[in-house]
Amino acid sequence: MPVQLTTALRVVGTSLFALAVLGGILAAYVTGYQFIHTEKHYLSFGLYGAILGLHLLIQSLFAFLEHRRMRRVGQPLKLPSPPRASVALCIAAYQEDPDYLRKCLRSAQRIAFPGLKVVMVVDGNRQEDAYMLDIFHEVLGGSEQAGCFVWSSNFHEAGSGETEASLQAGMARVQQVVRASTFSCIMQKWGGKREVMYTAFKALGDSVDYIQVCDSDTVLDPACTIEMLRVLEEDPQVGGVGGDVQPPGESMAVEDDQVQAARGTAIEARSIHHCKVSKEQ
Repeated sequence: MPVQLTTALRVVGTSLFALAVLGGILAAYVTGYQFIHTEKHYLSFGLYGAILGLHLLIQSLFAFLEHRRMRRVGQPLKLPSPPRASVALCIAAYQEDPDYLRKCLRSAQRIAFPGLKVVMVVDGNRQEDAYMLDIFHEVLGGSEQAGCFVWSSNFHEAGSGETEASLQAGMARVQQVVRASTFSCIMQKWGGKREVMYTAFKALGDSVDYIQVCDSDTVLDPACTIEMLRVLEEDPQVGGVGGDVQPPGESMAVEDDQVQAARGTAIEARSIHHCKVSKEQ
């Protein structure tokens, strides 16, 4: 039986049941029929109480059956099989609290998506910004898949003493580090968040299908990439998605009804690669 028909029948059946209960309660209240009562009616049990009791019993039964059904059919999240898309997570960092940054990078490390690239771009290359690179090495830099580069410039402003040749060499080095590393960290000349995002997008280019972005104080749910990618893959009219952002201490799970799809044509969506890129506005 089609899902839409099943849903419609359940809605109709529930509505009829509710009307029947309401009618029975109203009729019992109006008639005031009593099954048993004490001599002076201090205590009594009548049709009204019987219908209310029956209604409570039926509600409890249905709640129990629905709960058991959900536990039986509930299954852990499954990865796309086989994964058809590649994703890069871009983290924008600027003078972040060390504890927040560690939590962010550890949560990125726990994301359940095969082949996920993590690109952290630090907005600033001064000595006081170096602690963020140290934290990157501490959390993600313990493997051969990690790479980093401290750049005296950014893509739109040359650093002190830079020549055109060294600027071009720096751009090429940024792209090489980002594309060759599973985990990469780029420290660059301060230019604001737009410049940080531009560096990540420019370096990745068309090497991935989707780009996921977050700030360096964000703790990511392990299923966030899978859930958002599922929405993008299932509906061609979706050009970008965003997860349910919650304050610290609350559950960070991304559920079906929490994923908010930014609907629009693929042409209208800001894109980097075939209009298939999720981009922060």
